Amino acid sequence: MKVQYINTSEAIKGYKDSVIAKNEANDCVVRAFASAFEIGYDDAHKIVENKFCRKPRKGTFSFGYKMNMMSKNGDKFNGKGIKTITHEYNTMLYYVTVKGVKTLRNTTTNYFIKKYPVGNYIVVVRGHAFTIKDGSVVGNYSDAKQTKKHITGAWKIG
Repeated sequence: MKVQYINTSEAIKGYKDSVIAKNEANDCVVRAFASAFEIGYDDAHKIVENKFCRKPRKGTFSFGYKMNMMSKNGDKFNGKGIKTITHEYNTMLYYVTVKGVKTLRNTTTNYFIKKYPVGNYIVVVRGHAFTIKDGSVVGNYSDAKQTKKHITGAWKIG
């Protein structure tokens, strides 16, 4: 199955013109937040800095835990809430029957898109976050190509 990819600069408001974005690194959570909540990059950068205690160019730590807390608290950004689908570091599992034997499998990006073809989601794979929007990936180009990575956390935005 070929997964559709939406370029970050097209999916995020103000990304091309953002001075902050041009000087950032390890900002996958900021980009995922901006694209999922449909807010500008600079606004998402401020939110992630304040809510997740993110330092410039350092990545975002405890993302899953804090997303789950915001979900429980009913936090909203741009009028959109957060619903926890799974907890980070509790890999999403599903059952499949192979030759009559029921087996547990890790949920991959491919399977996640099949299971949730419509909607807006922030997902986490080991050490990285991106958005899945109506079956298309918004993130790094490799996120749409490497579809067998195991999803360790997912949140529905809306």
